Amino acid sequence: MLIKVFKSNQKIINVLTVLLLLLLWIPAFFSNTVSLGLVSTGLRWLDLFLMMCLVICQAVYLNFVVSTYKLVKDNSHLTSLIYAILNSCFLWFFELNVVVLSNTVVLLVLYQLFRLYGTKNQFSISFCVGLLLGIAGLIYTPMFIYFILVWVFLAYTSTPSWRDFMVPLIGFCTPLVYYLVYKFIFDDLSTLSINEYLNQTFIVSWESFNSSNWFFFIGLLIVLVLALFNLFVTSRSGVKTSRLLVMVLLMFILGLGSLFLNRYDFLATFLVISIPVAIIIANFFQNMKKVWLAEILFLYLLVTMVMGYFS
Repeated sequence: MLIKVFKSNQKIINVLTVLLLLLLWIPAFFSNTVSLGLVSTGLRWLDLFLMMCLVICQAVYLNFVVSTYKLVKDNSHLTSLIYAILNSCFLWFFELNVVVLSNTVVLLVLYQLFRLYGTKNQFSISFCVGLLLGIAGLIYTPMFIYFILVWVFLAYTSTPSWRDFMVPLIGFCTPLVYYLVYKFIFDDLSTLSINEYLNQTFIVSWESFNSSNWFFFIGLLIVLVLALFNLFVTSRSGVKTSRLLVMVLLMFILGLGSLFLNRYDFLATFLVISIPVAIIIANFFQNMKKVWLAEILFLYLLVTMVMGYFS
């Protein structure tokens, strides 16, 4: 039922995204999860409210980006639905944390990056992309890995000159320079260590997963494998769409690489890749001719996810 509803291109569906997230986040007010990388206001209800607002805005904005660049066939709201589920699937995610804060900036990066395609006199946009990535990395250090995506994107979608590579690099370094100057003036720069910024965000081991969490995770993994296969075999209308989807796939691979930069914090990595994964899975559900099968797969994920809250 939800898949059919969210396949609509009506803007009113954004209201359903908000309502769904509100329902999913009710258990957050009764859980006592602890994460190491919190950005807390000191008031739990306010933390939860801010977190919900962030995820809602991210889901709606990501769907806007996907619709603008036709990354999912026939405009729909499936991307916002999947993104909302991915950011609500475990109780440990019901905390205001640096990964979600950084994802907000990365979404802005994604939109600006796609704007570069076919744009002349693109230096202002590429500088903005680098600047935003630098800010995202300062919020959550492993996000620095996405700078590779910028240079690959330029090489893949255009015939860049050396200036095309240097401008985003200058933008990328700008917030880092400001940060180092701040540390130099107000702190001891000699104590600066990269290890301080590669900490775990979630103190969770695989043993912490209950049976419902495992059923959800395995089901999601199966759907993701099918979605990746669908991405490779389905023909796309337009060179631009195909190339942008290749960049989404590269974003997914680089996001997985962040696992080696966060002390193997698999839940933080899960949130990092939630943006490309939402696009890939939404594409899969949109292209499924048997809607009833898509409904069953999604219902399975939704039920096992909710059961995981109370197991």
